[in-house]
Amino acid sequence: MDNITKLNLLFDCYGSLLTENQRNVFKMHYFNDLSLGEIAEITGITRQGVYDALRRSQEMLINFEENLGMVKRYLKQEKEIKHILEVLKEIEPGVDSAFKEKYEDICDCVYSLLQEGGE
Repeated sequence: MDNITKLNLLFDCYGSLLTENQRNVFKMHYFNDLSLGEIAEITGITRQGVYDALRRSQEMLINFEENLGMVKRYLKQEKEIKHILEVLKEIEPGVDSAFKEKYEDICDCVYSLLQEGGE
């Protein structure tokens, strides 16, 4: 996973723990792809101030993940849920018709877990 993707995942998980200024600068840079100079112009702070806010935000997000591990846990669960769905697809042809409805309920529940993780 590239650094920007990782930072975006960390922001999704821990962004609310940053200050409002850090969140705004982070969003402008990583979500809107604005340069440090553009952000400085919009916010009225120096380019160095923007750089420092981004650096502190990144450090804080990484520190939160090192201490809490929520993104690592989420990625592991997502991988395991995808594996479960693959196994369910493999066994579908052998499911007795009497259990077809229950099988479909299980598939729906597992698929729902995968969707909830992305919200």
